[in-house]
Amino acid sequence: MDPSQLNILFGWAAILSAVATLLTLITGILFFSAGGLFGPINDAASVIQMLLMLPIAAALYLLTRHDATALALLAAAIGVAGMLIAAVLQALLVFRVVEYEQSAAATLFAGGAVGIWLVLANLLALVAGALPAGLVLTGIVAGAGYVLLVIGFRRGGQGHPLFYAGSGLAVIGYTVWGAWLGILFLSGGLAVA
Repeated sequence: MDPSQLNILFGWAAILSAVATLLTLITGILFFSAGGLFGPINDAASVIQMLLMLPIAAALYLLTRHDATALALLAAAIGVAGMLIAAVLQALLVFRVVEYEQSAAATLFAGGAVGIWLVLANLLALVAGALPAGLVLTGIVAGAGYVLLVIGFRRGGQGHPLFYAGSGLAVIGYTVWGAWLGILFLSGGLAVA
């Protein structure tokens, strides 16, 4: 695949992952208020969200690898592991192989790994000068949100204030970050080669 095709792939993956993130928020709210089919729809949207993040992890690695090869690889590995674990566990929920209670802790841990990836990858992009400072800050806020929601859930479940605060930061931050990143790739303002 040539660099221009990669940039298009990365751009659309970022935008669609932002859309999937919003979809997980909307279906999550609907599930907790109305129940029913919104739970499986939320789980399916989460699978799509995580799978669409995989090319973004590759893109950020490619953008930062020359300045900090080992750290860029570590950040990508943490993110990819979190994304794959979350996607598999959510898919198992969709197909009713496991119950929510069986997978909740591991799914949250995976979400925390995605948050750590966002923070690390954006910090590396800042040091490398690969992304605009505002975009980096938005990505760090989103990553911190993922980590905070995990901490909040571990402390008091879905009713804990940190869970709500982290969820808000993660969803809003990631949606803005993903859309902005995608637009940069698609407009030619950002390129991996």
